[in-house]
Amino acid sequence: MRKIVVLALLLSLAVTAGAMEKRDTIEISIDSLMMTDEYLDTVNVKKSFVLNNYSMIGIQYGVGISSMSFNPEKRQSSLFTPRHFGITFTTYSKLFGFMPYFGLEAGVFYGQGGYKFKKDHEGNYTSTVDHAIECTYDYIEVPMMMHLHLDLQNFKLIANAGMYGGYRYKVHRIWEEGYDDPEHTDAFYDYDIKFDYGLKGGLGFGVVFDPVEFHVKGLVRYGFGSIYKPDYHSKDHFRFAKPFDIEICVGACIQLTKRTGKTRGMLRREAYDMVYHPENYENGK
Repeated sequence: MRKIVVLALLLSLAVTAGAMEKRDTIEISIDSLMMTDEYLDTVNVKKSFVLNNYSMIGIQYGVGISSMSFNPEKRQSSLFTPRHFGITFTTYSKLFGFMPYFGLEAGVFYGQGGYKFKKDHEGNYTSTVDHAIECTYDYIEVPMMMHLHLDLQNFKLIANAGMYGGYRYKVHRIWEEGYDDPEHTDAFYDYDIKFDYGLKGGLGFGVVFDPVEFHVKGLVRYGFGSIYKPDYHSKDHFRFAKPFDIEICVGACIQLTKRTGKTRGMLRREAYDMVYHPENYENGK
């Protein structure tokens, strides 16, 4: 009986070893499988947030609070200017090919600026510019700014910094009580300077629903040039008045090229590599 049991065990081990050897020798080649385009289209490829180089065009509207940097200093309050609007063109590109945070923004704008003086405790104006207690300029402006941005799927942070050039083409003055100069109420003096230039920049955020973006910005505008000739009143004592404006703007932009994502061909290529060349896909090749 013992011999029969031992013989049965040896026979079982031999059969098992043969089966294992046979299993190890089975070869399956994935290249022998026929993968159709329909199958490749159904392969689930996880999409990552990839920001492309893209451009957009937009419209913008805002309101402003204007004042002047006077030298000598004058007693003034803020002038509310309700009309600032224009069009913008923005283009984004990756710095060194992989840093998607930079762009350029240019535009053409109509805006308003000026100054407004306030009364003292006795109700009198102690400061004027040639008897004007309030003055509003209308201007055309062309800004050129760097556009920094940090993007999420449906949200972005924005920072602008750059230069602007402008031209004041219209003026309206309000005179102090008891004084009137109809000739210059809506006309420039011969010593007024119409050209303007300076720095412009600010911060904001955007809400993105591709291909539309809605932006909200706060901007500061500081002029390098005076609104009148420094020596018009005295050749010995110069006077300056440089614009300083704050603007709150909202805008809508249309993307001209695709902002994020991969094309259908790129996704199919990844699916193909996952099936036929998994080693390349895992290594990111």
